[in-house]
Amino acid sequence: MGIFSQAGDHFYFRSGTPNSWADGNYVLLGEDSIDFDLTLTKVDLANQRATLVVRHVPPQNPEIKIPADWMRAPVADTSNNWVEVEKHGEKNIVAEVGKETFEVEINVSLKNGKIISAKIDNPVEVLSRDCEDAELSRCGEPKRFQIRRQIEIK
Repeated sequence: MGIFSQAGDHFYFRSGTPNSWADGNYVLLGEDSIDFDLTLTKVDLANQRATLVVRHVPPQNPEIKIPADWMRAPVADTSNNWVEVEKHGEKNIVAEVGKETFEVEINVSLKNGKIISAKIDNPVEVLSRDCEDAELSRCGEPKRFQIRRQIEIK
């Protein structure tokens, strides 16, 4: 992109466009909406390496579909940017909403641009309810939990 040359260089990319993983059969609705906050945190000329941190953050106005009013209240400290509605049998629908972020640290070679190592931390703060109807209006008590994916490559 030509925007990074020294440690501390920063770029914010507004995206917000929803990403879907819904299959229409089991996952009826599955979306997240993120912006990208990139920072070149380290340039090591002696070892010909650089470290880039890419944060996937909730946009100011996430563009995910919110199918029920109870899903609009923020689950965490920002607007909700993650939603999933899954069918579990004929009369059970699990509806979830929350905040998803990623922090990705990538170490790259300055010689050829290849990734030397990378790690990702992907927490999702979730509010979940079991519902009896497609409108998500007849639902049980809310449950809160966290999904956390952590991946590292070397």
